[in-house]
Amino acid sequence: MQWIWYLPSMLIGLGFGFSSGYWQLALISVLMVLILIGTQVYKNRYPQFDENSVVHVSNAAVAIGNRVLPRFQFLWKAQWHQLLLAELSKASTGDYFALALDRIKQDCFRVDGVGEGKLVSWIGANENRELVLDLVTYGPHLIVVGPTGSGKSEFLRLLLTSLRATQDFKLALFDYKGGAALEEFAEDSIGIATDLDQESQLTLFALLANELAERERLFASAKCSSIETYVATGNKLSRLVVVVDEFVAALASGPKALSTIEDIAARGRSLGVHLVAATQSLSGVSRAMLTNLRARVAMSSSDPIDMVQLGINPGKHKSINVSGWASAIVYFGSNQAESFGFPLGVRPEPLLAQLPSSSEQPQPARSQALRQMYSSQEPELDRLQELSSNPDSQLLSRMARLHSSAHR
Repeated sequence: MQWIWYLPSMLIGLGFGFSSGYWQLALISVLMVLILIGTQVYKNRYPQFDENSVVHVSNAAVAIGNRVLPRFQFLWKAQWHQLLLAELSKASTGDYFALALDRIKQDCFRVDGVGEGKLVSWIGANENRELVLDLVTYGPHLIVVGPTGSGKSEFLRLLLTSLRATQDFKLALFDYKGGAALEEFAEDSIGIATDLDQESQLTLFALLANELAERERLFASAKCSSIETYVATGNKLSRLVVVVDEFVAALASGPKALSTIEDIAARGRSLGVHLVAATQSLSGVSRAMLTNLRARVAMSSSDPIDMVQLGINPGKHKSINVSGWASAIVYFGSNQAESFGFPLGVRPEPLLAQLPSSSEQPQPARSQALRQMYSSQEPELDRLQELSSNPDSQLLSRMARLHSSAHR
C-alpha cells in the first residue's frame, strides 16, 4: 500500500517531461519510482523480527535470527537498525561492566578515600558510573527487597565483602535461611544465629540489647549524644552492623527479636548500630520501621507496589541486562533513585591476621571470644576472670555472663 505514495511523483515527472519536451526527465521519474518499489519489495521478503531476536555481528555480515541481512544498509528496514544498535549498546555496556568488576577486584572491593567513622561499600555500576553506598550518610539502616532468587543474598555478600575490606566494624548476623548465605562472614562476627537454632537467636538478641544499653551508658557518662561526638573526644568505639536475612521471618520469630530490632531501628543511628535487612516483601514491615530504613535497594523484579512503598517509581527505571550481573534500584532518599547492576558470585577474601610482637601476649579478638561462647555450653570461670581483668573487655565479660545465665 505504500507504493501508492510514489505515483504522484511519477505522474508529475511524466507530465512535466512530455509537456516540456524533456523526455529524459520523464524516464528518470519512472526509473526512480521503479527502483523505490523494487527496494520495498526486496525488504518485504524478510519477516518482521521480534524485539528479542538474537543479533549476530561479524566482520562480513549481520544476521538477525537465522536470516542474513543485505550487505547494503539502504536496503535495511528501520527495525533492523534499531535491533543492531541495541545489540552494540549491550555489548559495549557489558565491556564497561567487566572493566569495572576487574578494577574493584584488583582492589579487593575496597573503596579508597573513605573518611573516619564511615561505612562505605562498593555496590555495583550502571552505564554512567560506579556506585558506592555509605550507611552513615544515607542510612543509618538499609533494607533490601526482592523475590526469591532475585539476588538479595548475593547483594548482602557483596555489601559485606566491600565493607569488610574498606573499614573496621563489628558484625552480627541473623540468617533465617539456615545459615548458608552468610556463613562465610561468621568468623569475623560476634555471632551468627539461624532459624535452625532458637537458642542462638535469643542469645544473640540479648547480646545486642545489652550492647545498646552499654553504649547509652558510655555516652551518658562521657556526656556525648552520638558516636561521632564520643569518638571525637578521644574514645575508641567501632560501629556495629547487624545483618538480618529474611527480615519478616525475624520480626515474627518472637517478642525479643521484635523489640530488639525496633530498638536498633529507632536508636541505632546515634549509637553507631546499623541494621541491614533483606526481605522478599514489605508485608509485615510496619510503616514506623520502614521510616527508619532510609537507604533502600529493590531488585528489578520486585513487586511494583513494594517499590512504590520504598519511594521508587518502577516505570522510570530500566533493568541492567548484563551476563553475570543482577539488576536492582537503589534509593538514596529525597526521591533520588538510580538503576544499577551488581556482580554475582562475589566471595570474601580471607584477611591476614596481624601477628603480635614477641614481647606481647596474644589477646583474643572480641569477635573470636564471643564465637567461643557459642561453641561452649558453660564458659569457664577463669575465662570470665581473664576478660574482666582487661578494662577494654568489661562489656564482653558482661555478655559472657549473660550467655552463661541463659544456658542455666
